[in-house]
Amino acid sequence: MSNRPHYAWLVCLGGALALFAVMGLGVNVFSVYQPEIIRLNGFTDAQGSWITTTRSLFILAALLCVNQLCTRFGLRRIMSAGVLLVGLSCVCFAYAGSFPMYCAAAALTGVGYCWGGMVPISLAIGRWFRDRRGLALGLASAGSGVSTVFAPVLLTRLMERRGMRAAFLWEGAVVFLCAVLVWRLVRDDPAKLGLAPYGRSGPQPPEEAAGQKSGAGLSGGRWTLLLLAALFVGATGGPGFSHLTMLYTSSGCDSLFVAGLLSWLGAAISLGKILCGQVYDRLGGRGGNRFTFGTLLVSLVLCCLAPAGGVLLPVLAITAFGLGMSITAVSPARWAADLCADYESAVRTITVAFTAGIFVFGPLPGLLAGRLGSYVPAYIVFFVLLLAAFLILQGLYRKRT
Repeated sequence: MSNRPHYAWLVCLGGALALFAVMGLGVNVFSVYQPEIIRLNGFTDAQGSWITTTRSLFILAALLCVNQLCTRFGLRRIMSAGVLLVGLSCVCFAYAGSFPMYCAAAALTGVGYCWGGMVPISLAIGRWFRDRRGLALGLASAGSGVSTVFAPVLLTRLMERRGMRAAFLWEGAVVFLCAVLVWRLVRDDPAKLGLAPYGRSGPQPPEEAAGQKSGAGLSGGRWTLLLLAALFVGATGGPGFSHLTMLYTSSGCDSLFVAGLLSWLGAAISLGKILCGQVYDRLGGRGGNRFTFGTLLVSLVLCCLAPAGGVLLPVLAITAFGLGMSITAVSPARWAADLCADYESAVRTITVAFTAGIFVFGPLPGLLAGRLGSYVPAYIVFFVLLLAAFLILQGLYRKRT
């Protein structure tokens, strides 16, 4: 009997490299460039926001057809093409000289983010893993957190020494290398290699079997509730995440301290995704939900205490936030597997609802801060929305059994 690792783990590595490129470098790290783009080009803050809004619009548009593209062209081709598009967007950003060109580059990032992101990776994990799916998805999605730890500091230093164009080109070179590795590692289906999916040969775990059996029974009303919960989660996972720097800088924290918090946040995100996958595998859907929602709800309470100052509360808040951010990557695939009959379609639709939540609640922090003079009220709203999402999901799980 061979002691070689199952090829499924190489597919998992390919997924991690794809997310390292499209989510980590393409999206999470872009905040390093945005102030410099505005300064060098004389853009208004509104134009700077429109660049990222264009990216989000194209993410949402690409989500509507990503499943069909994966079915027609295969996961390997679509994921590799997605990473290539993000690399091409880096080149376009490097040589952009006008506002429309920056928006076009952001559009490429949005499409690449979708094609190389969580939907095709969730489909690949679903095909290659029968056992340890939570761990595999957690390991794959942790790639985005790894780049968030190291890239901001390296790119900032590169911009200071050689300019923004050089930073974008170096980033693009790394992304293109990731595209080659994704193409070499990812395969569409284990059967095409003469392999069976990774997993134990015995019967399925009781919760997994129960989830597959009961998922077919979701009624239209319960399906709507599931999408509503995903919409609410998008509020915290999107604007709640992206406004953490504004929350703490407006509360009087030093900018260097906040930069350190962001690097620590990337490490906590990676750890949280791996840990979350293990929790889902061992405790099932309801137990995993308690972990993800619980840590994120605690973090939101701590975020609301930002004006109190000090060092300990922000560090605890960012740590809990990072651990809970697995709710945006690992949890949707688990909800689809446990509650829905068509896994592949459900993953896509839940992701669309999550992305719609980013749009709906995206302007909320700025609007409330403009009226009330603080970002804390927005985090109070995020807490209420996330608590509502948790109660909805746990209710759906109880009705499933």
